[in-house]
Amino acid sequence: MVVKKTKNPMERYEQDKVILEVRKLNKHFNIDSRMRVAAKSVKAVNNVSFDIKENETFSLVGESGCGKSTTGRTVLRLIEPTSGEIYYKGKSFLELSGKELRKERQNLQMVFQDPYTSLNPKMTVGQIIEEPLIIHKLYENKQERVNKVLEMMERVGLRKDQYYRYPHEFSGGQRQRIGLAKALIVNPKLIVCDEPVSALDVSIQSQILNLLQNIKKEMNVSYLFISHNISVVRYISDRIAVMYLGHIVEIAPTDELFNNPKHPYTQALLSAVPEADPHLKKEKIELKGDIPSPIDPPSGCPFHTRCPKARDDCKYAEPVYTDINEEHRVACLLYEY
Repeated sequence: MVVKKTKNPMERYEQDKVILEVRKLNKHFNIDSRMRVAAKSVKAVNNVSFDIKENETFSLVGESGCGKSTTGRTVLRLIEPTSGEIYYKGKSFLELSGKELRKERQNLQMVFQDPYTSLNPKMTVGQIIEEPLIIHKLYENKQERVNKVLEMMERVGLRKDQYYRYPHEFSGGQRQRIGLAKALIVNPKLIVCDEPVSALDVSIQSQILNLLQNIKKEMNVSYLFISHNISVVRYISDRIAVMYLGHIVEIAPTDELFNNPKHPYTQALLSAVPEADPHLKKEKIELKGDIPSPIDPPSGCPFHTRCPKARDDCKYAEPVYTDINEEHRVACLLYEY
């Protein structure tokens, strides 16, 4: 038998253009002993592995509380992981500290769900967008920074005469454009977008999504896009990972996932997406029960307590990834051979 040699992170970056690689990432939060559940923890992220290539939009989708946002924050080290490996451009991101970490953060930025709470209400729009340039010492001259800010404002659809206004004077969509301009001003290579359109009206959502698509082409940026809305994810993604209770249960290119979903949870999610054609009937898959607690997750497959196709062995055996094809893999006992 010929064993295929696994490429190391640097080879994957140089040969396959994998800009971010995450391996067996775990994030568990210890519970306060005052809650009388000593020695327990919230298992928010469990053995999560994925990679993102240059100029790719990779999405995490799942129900609220499944660990999507925690994964995004942990990848950027806004919160430190419990265990696992993170590689940026082939180099370990977890080994960086001090000046090295601050310097690398310029290349990895984040756009938050609530644009208003992520913006300093005491600063003008110009000051907010300029701040990263000052922190990373990208321009010595004040006028150069101002010119860069005005250029970025125009790129994200803000007017130059809004430079001296404050966040409370803007709509939700405009505030998200400010947050995006702040992230883009340092010319990052990867942006984590954490539910960036969930707080916006549907018409504004499409504007922000189109803006993200245009910026991706213009600036050659990659996205880790996080959302509970699978219709939004379908529109913007190149590949999608479906999360459930801290686990990634299926990863596939967008069209492949929608046309050939394998995991019962993915199938249930897609069955709930409304069809544009009112005459086209689709059977909706009803999931029984509630999502288990991440403090005390079920043994075996994490989805077996709600799965309509669960077997007896699903209660005890933890599924491993099975390759459906070269780019499509699923963690389900139904497909293990």
